[in-house]
Amino acid sequence: MKSYALFLGCLIPMKLPQIELASRSALAKLGVKVEDIEGFSCCPEPWNFKGTDVEAWLKVAGRNLAVAEKKKMDVITLCNGCSASLIEASHLLGDGGEAAAEAAKALSGAGYKYEGKTKAVHAVTVLDRELGRDKVEKSCSRKLDGLKVAVHYGCHLLRPSDVMALDDPFEPTFLDGLVDATGAESVDYAGKMGCCGSAALDKEISLGIARDKVKAMEDAGAQCLVVTCPACFDQFDLGQVEMGRRGGEKHALPVLHYFQLLAIAQGEDPEKLAFSRHKIKVDPLLKAVVR
Repeated sequence: MKSYALFLGCLIPMKLPQIELASRSALAKLGVKVEDIEGFSCCPEPWNFKGTDVEAWLKVAGRNLAVAEKKKMDVITLCNGCSASLIEASHLLGDGGEAAAEAAKALSGAGYKYEGKTKAVHAVTVLDRELGRDKVEKSCSRKLDGLKVAVHYGCHLLRPSDVMALDDPFEPTFLDGLVDATGAESVDYAGKMGCCGSAALDKEISLGIARDKVKAMEDAGAQCLVVTCPACFDQFDLGQVEMGRRGGEKHALPVLHYFQLLAIAQGEDPEKLAFSRHKIKVDPLLKAVVR
């Protein structure tokens, strides 16, 4: 299988290295090769930065793509925001519009060129589309039978749907299928396709959105929630602590990035996965599935 340039973004190296740790382990067990290359920056993130200055956003994203293209490699990400920025930027840089021309001019002035040969992809897409769920299932030596999981797709993994083109943006199933491939059960819940609230500028509104989702997951009997984005992870993990501090509501639903769930299912020793870094303790979950 070809090698990908691993794009870690900002949040994972700064706050959530346990996601990188689990992802490298799980991808290696599936034969997916990733390489670290120099020169990447922030993607940049596709909500506040892009909303403030779309031209600057496109130039920075284009430079990241150009860095990988110089190495003749496609980019693989572990973050919804990173994948959305890089995939949409690739789309816009190829449309021949004024913004694309301005970005190309800026890149040239900095010694870069992007010709559209390099593409970006979220790692879960590689699992679903290139490897297939059967191979994911065969890699799992520790079946997570009986574990009920609430899947949170997030906003940027699927939208804009005409650019991301992963699944039905309103009723997606591929991430649920990847959870089921571990032996766990993806459970449906109210408001499943809602935002985590991370991008909301008002903290009370932001936590309120997250609180509603966590409550719905708990009501559906979920024992943990699974995300594919470090921003969503932080919003639910640290967010549950903040809910208690600000509103007195106690929630303790463990939060996992998909590749953490997969690494557990593949038989990785939980002690090597740095779950102690989580704000919401994962120990009760591990005791239920690690035998």
